[in-house]
Amino acid sequence: MQIPFKPVRQTKSGFALMTTLAFLVASLLVFASIMYLICGDSKITSQNQQYNISQAAAEGATEMVVAQMDRDFLYQNLQAASVYQGMIPTSIMLTNNWPVQFQFSATNGAANQISVNIYPLNYSTNWVILNDSQFNGLNATVANCVVAAVATPIGQSYQTPATVIQSLQMASIPVFQYGVFFNMDMDLSNGKPMIMNGKTFVNGNIWMYPQASMTFNGSVMATLLVTNADDPNDQQNLTSYTAPTYNFTDNGGKPLSKANAVSLPIGGPNSNPTNIEAILNLPPAGVAVPNDAGYAPSNQVYKYNQADLIISNSATGIGTNSVWSTNLSVYYDDQYSSPRLTLLTNDLQWPVIKTNGSGAGATYTTNIMKFYSFVTNVTFYDFREQDTVQAVQIDIAKFNIWLTNTATRASGGITNQIAGYPWNAQNFTDKGHGINSIYVYNSVSGASTLQAVRVVNGQQMPSSTSGSYFTAGLTVATPMPLYVLGNYNIQTNSGGSQSVTTTNTSWTYPAGLMGDAITILSTNWNDGNSLAKSGSSYNPPESSSGNRVATTTTVNAGCLEGIVPSTYAGKKQYSGGLENFLRLQEDWSTLSATLCYNGSIIVMFPSLYATNYWIGPSDRSGYPNHNYTVPTRQWGFDVNFQNQSKLPPMTPQVKAMIRGQWSR
Repeated sequence: MQIPFKPVRQTKSGFALMTTLAFLVASLLVFASIMYLICGDSKITSQNQQYNISQAAAEGATEMVVAQMDRDFLYQNLQAASVYQGMIPTSIMLTNNWPVQFQFSATNGAANQISVNIYPLNYSTNWVILNDSQFNGLNATVANCVVAAVATPIGQSYQTPATVIQSLQMASIPVFQYGVFFNMDMDLSNGKPMIMNGKTFVNGNIWMYPQASMTFNGSVMATLLVTNADDPNDQQNLTSYTAPTYNFTDNGGKPLSKANAVSLPIGGPNSNPTNIEAILNLPPAGVAVPNDAGYAPSNQVYKYNQADLIISNSATGIGTNSVWSTNLSVYYDDQYSSPRLTLLTNDLQWPVIKTNGSGAGATYTTNIMKFYSFVTNVTFYDFREQDTVQAVQIDIAKFNIWLTNTATRASGGITNQIAGYPWNAQNFTDKGHGINSIYVYNSVSGASTLQAVRVVNGQQMPSSTSGSYFTAGLTVATPMPLYVLGNYNIQTNSGGSQSVTTTNTSWTYPAGLMGDAITILSTNWNDGNSLAKSGSSYNPPESSSGNRVATTTTVNAGCLEGIVPSTYAGKKQYSGGLENFLRLQEDWSTLSATLCYNGSIIVMFPSLYATNYWIGPSDRSGYPNHNYTVPTRQWGFDVNFQNQSKLPPMTPQVKAMIRGQWSR
């Protein structure tokens, strides 16, 4: 028998339930996938955040080391790489309760270290051309440095490490590499056409209001502003302006304001101008030669410590005692000898008979007058300072003879070496060069005199040989005003001579002049004329007697000096500007004389000794003794200074840290 089956009828409600369940399952799968993705993204985000934090920590670690290296370099004391490798910020993290602690390591995995590489170790031999935009084209001795740190977080969910690598250059730039360098505001208001070659850099403002054509053939930069405006402290109240001409490619051929400062390794990180003067003054007793500290690199910035010869005199100067002695002393400085400072024997002497009393009762005393052939005392008058100058005078030609003279003198059965040859030979042996630097401190006292130094007969710089070694050139440094009489450094010992009105310095040797102020006295200067009086006042240069009429003169030397800055102290006072960097005392117009200067113009500090202000033409009627007339200025940057071996002895170095690539 067949049993009939009645078909089951599916209801709509059951189908809907199945569909809902299917969609629910699918939704759960999608939700689960989304949640998985969200969790994955959250993990990645957390890891990225931790990496960024680690990267910031690694960068901070490298910056700590870079900051210390920069400071040490600024003070001439860059240490070996191993000194900086242990400088990790662990103590700072704990002291300041960093929310995340880190394990620092070098790139080779060494824990609690930073990777530091400095090469070459003797960077003074690494002479390169800089490519940084601010220093582009300058040459410098460079230490190439790489600082790297790995930071790994401690006690975090994700211990994501990060590495930061910084490349930088520690550059020592010879200051005489600049055509013009002012460590304070620079004024310019030339009354005659001028051309400046080489780079111009100012740690301050450049106030520029030319009265005649002014051409710059090298970049012009200032840490504050380069402005075509008259210095507000210029008492001349100028109204006529001639736009300067710029002929260079740096910065699009335009002057640059807000440049980074460059500093000397003294006076603090900002090279305070007043403190910078210390490089020429006597160093503190504890760090002066012959103490060990005086020969440390950080204290060789003092020219007293660095010079081969030190010349000084007594406070009596050229007083009555000078009949029997010049009161001058010359010391040889050599850290490799004993004693380190040697008082050198006077190389000239003769008997002088002194009469005591008169008539039959007179007595006679024989004294031996002792002096050095190349250094003496002189007196003349400075019309700007309104003061009598008592100067220690160095005769460069006689110094060259002394330097190469082998003569001896017998005294009491003992033969004394009196000339400079053995000391020069010792300098070659111990220092690798002949004697080429002199520091002078004038100890003359008295409010009525101006202590100073003067160089004369400097047409040819000293030169000497020892075996296969040759040294030529000379730098004279003093904290006092420095005067240059006549042509300076215009020929070599080979007989070649420079035309006195060209910028061709093929026949020159490295020469430097450093002082409180530098005054050029022409080849026609006469000390007697400087002291000639008319009534109660000194003759101005325009006098009919022809006193103080200049003739064309050439000076080839890097010049570092102070200046009397433009200030307002009851009356506006103009510094005299770049155009009067080299001070003058004569009438340069009567014979249409040219002042030809090739070198480097460096102003570092306010003058401390020669402090009378420059007097503008409109004010000279009340100050006839300040009178001088303007020369034709033919000034140029000495391109020899781009060669390390041709820089003046004792050239100061400005320091700059130049950042390169940064990677992670």
